Amino acid sequence: MLNKFFSVSCLLLLCAVFALAQAPQETEMPKFDLGEYQFGILRRGAKWEPTTDANKDALTKLQAGHMANIQKMASVGKLVAAGPMAGDGEIRGIFICNAGSVAAAQALAVDDPMIQAGRLKLDWYVWQAPKGIGEKMLAEYKTNPAMKMTMAKYYLTLLIADPKADLNAAQKLLPPHLWDIRRNLDKKIYVAAGPIGNDKELRGLFIINADSPEAAQEIAQRDPMVKAGLLKAEIHTWWVAKEVWQ
Repeated sequence: MLNKFFSVSCLLLLCAVFALAQAPQETEMPKFDLGEYQFGILRRGAKWEPTTDANKDALTKLQAGHMANIQKMASVGKLVAAGPMAGDGEIRGIFICNAGSVAAAQALAVDDPMIQAGRLKLDWYVWQAPKGIGEKMLAEYKTNPAMKMTMAKYYLTLLIADPKADLNAAQKLLPPHLWDIRRNLDKKIYVAAGPIGNDKELRGLFIINADSPEAAQEIAQRDPMVKAGLLKAEIHTWWVAKEVWQ
């Protein structure tokens, strides 16, 4: 009986050791399969003004042209996601393109009437994020341009760098920061996440699938770099098609 007990105990111990040996070590860097996207933030332009009875017809015409240009961007297979922000803040909408370069993405949006009129301005960023965003949706759209999409709320989290951040502390927190991202992507809490490569202030972003802005903020605050104050998590409610992330 005693021999049997020791045999079972040894077997359990060996299983535990094997499991630990197979588990990824969080002192090392997790693996990501990333592609390069162009992330466009539509902000209020120099000629932004509230809608009134006097300008309503002109703005309706501009909005129709804006939507037509978005459809054109999608029809050439370069726009993988687009949608408006909730509320009345400075950021009015988001484009995510897979156009090959910022210059190519800029060329796609140059004819947008809202931008031409100065009502909106468009800032482009180089974004590294998981490969395949919007691919399935775009493939279906090519065969069925009338396909129906379901708009849903997601929480765009802009990661703003502290210019006075301790670089040594940031380096130490990089592995746990990346592991937190890896776990949230695996759990579908983040539908996408990754670094921004061409801006000193905006260092990265998360797109969070949560029930509310408060829940999204709580999730973002768990990130080791956000918790340490090295990055500030700025939450924005974004309406975008659910099909983008499928």
